[in-house]
Amino acid sequence: MARIVVAGSAYSAGTGKIIASAAADRGHTVRYVCDLGDPARPQDLGELTDAAAVLEGADAVVLVPKRGDARVHTERATRVMLEQVRRHRPGAHFVLFSSFAVGHGPAHPLNRINDTLLPARVAAERLVRAGGLPYTIVRPTWMTDDPPGSHALTLSQHPHGDGMVARSDMAAAIVAAIEQPASRSTTFSLFNEPGTPVADWAAAFAALRRDEPQEEL
Repeated sequence: MARIVVAGSAYSAGTGKIIASAAADRGHTVRYVCDLGDPARPQDLGELTDAAAVLEGADAVVLVPKRGDARVHTERATRVMLEQVRRHRPGAHFVLFSSFAVGHGPAHPLNRINDTLLPARVAAERLVRAGGLPYTIVRPTWMTDDPPGSHALTLSQHPHGDGMVARSDMAAAIVAAIEQPASRSTTFSLFNEPGTPVADWAAAFAALRRDEPQEEL
């Protein structure tokens, strides 16, 4: 069983808490669920004077960026968390909660909310790929509150992947990504379709294409 840190739980519908609950249900130890606050302020997690205690023994770190200024809560928070994990828990699996809209580029309405959202998300993903840690980047589609296991779940690497996904299924996929080595070095969107739930997570992740290596930053 893994020891998991879930960071940035202050998100719509308590996404971080749903992930933490799914991990606990699988028998993992969720050591810390935190609100990142404002990474631009030294007193918040941005400078994280207690990072060693927060990350002690962690096998995986899941970052769910907060809403708000994407340059701070997505790009900078990702940079800061990567730095802290490399310093205090090198080798831990880093999971970034991103967005399916990244693959769609500037044309997608979600990326036109403001002119910083897409660049910040793209930068955060690139930081993770170049960060020198084992990683998985998950791009959920439109999230629903459907009961867990009500649908099939598709993991897609098509840049224009779209659809709807139950928050419970999204959380299950993130926990499975921590459990399954085949998820490392992958970026994928996920959405529900009619059918039965995933029965073989190892096979689902093994079918994905590994990301192209990026130069470490």
